[in-house]
Amino acid sequence: MGGPGSGSTYHWWRSRKKTTVEACRQLDANRWMREGVLRLGTWRSGAWVWYKDESPTVYTSRIGYEVCTYEDSGPWVRLHYTFTESNENIDYRIRLVTTRPRYGGLRWWFICPLVVDGRPCGRRVGKLYLPPNGRYFGCRRCYDLTYTSCQESRKYDAMYRRLAGETGFSFAMVKRAMKRLGRD
Repeated sequence: MGGPGSGSTYHWWRSRKKTTVEACRQLDANRWMREGVLRLGTWRSGAWVWYKDESPTVYTSRIGYEVCTYEDSGPWVRLHYTFTESNENIDYRIRLVTTRPRYGGLRWWFICPLVVDGRPCGRRVGKLYLPPNGRYFGCRRCYDLTYTSCQESRKYDAMYRRLAGETGFSFAMVKRAMKRLGRD
């Protein structure tokens, strides 16, 4: 019975878990629109900062940006940042495009700048990600990212549904209570 690796979580034939988008730095075109960074017919520069543990005083990452949204030149975002460990400076442009939603207004999109297997991606995306070991921002598909919720186990969901039906509580409440009991 068993054998090498039996019962462990490591198996040579299984790949490791994918990196999640929650573990990455993110640039969100919709958020930039709300905060006035992306606006038609303007040029703007600034910095985007990520803070440690949501503390407004200590930041972990800082990326400088320059945005040009004049229609004649083709809108773009220029990102520039330095990796502190290697002191490597990164500086590149990302094209922007717009669409007009049915309900009116203007929606901005990034064009993924990554090249995968010798082919440029060029996807229109709302968010770009920089994984922990990445050098450039790119789309979720190019980096093969997933969401944390996709990696969570649904092993006990049937039992939670049955308990919810028998007790009259909601499925979410039963699941939350059972997980809480398991942690203590």
